[in-house]
Amino acid sequence: MTHDEVESWSARITRAVIAEVRRRRKELGMTAQDLADACEELGHPIPRNVIANWESGRRLTLTVPELLVLAKAVDTPPAELVFPLGGSTEIGCLPGESRDPWTAFSWFTGEDLDYGDAVVFREYASVERRIRTGHRDAWQLQFAGQRESWPPDADAAFGRLVQALRSELTPIRDRMRELELTPPPLPSHLAFLDDEKEDDQMKEGTS
Repeated sequence: MTHDEVESWSARITRAVIAEVRRRRKELGMTAQDLADACEELGHPIPRNVIANWESGRRLTLTVPELLVLAKAVDTPPAELVFPLGGSTEIGCLPGESRDPWTAFSWFTGEDLDYGDAVVFREYASVERRIRTGHRDAWQLQFAGQRESWPPDADAAFGRLVQALRSELTPIRDRMRELELTPPPLPSHLAFLDDEKEDDQMKEGTS
């Protein structure tokens, strides 16, 4: 593949990303200035003239930080800007290599990979989502202020949630630590579960 062909692929990717950013900002009722203001509020200013140059095709480069800030500003996952799932049957995800949108999107997000770290985090997210859904009211107690203000029967519901976490989620958190990974943070009213684990480890170390 020639240098010009690589440059052409790079420009096509940038154009596709900016086209999706433009579509989303218009969908959200944002002007180019609104988008520039949102990027500045996020801590990485992108001037309006840069956005205008992207949208007109005069600027054909886009950095990773710019991609991330633009994605946040238009409330869209970065992967969806790079490989949108609608409107195309094939996407040039690499120079000289095209894939269908879902395969390209899954490659970008790591959904199609089975290496250890991704597998355990995916398992964790699935179990955590199931527990959070099944014990929704108890999970929401983190927003209810002090425990004394919890509604009637909340303690019993909270106890069932803690039991589910100890039996289903804590073992996965333990496995993450064994793999030298950092588990996702627990809500503040459930952080004591990690404290319990630290206490147990300290007792084992002194026994």
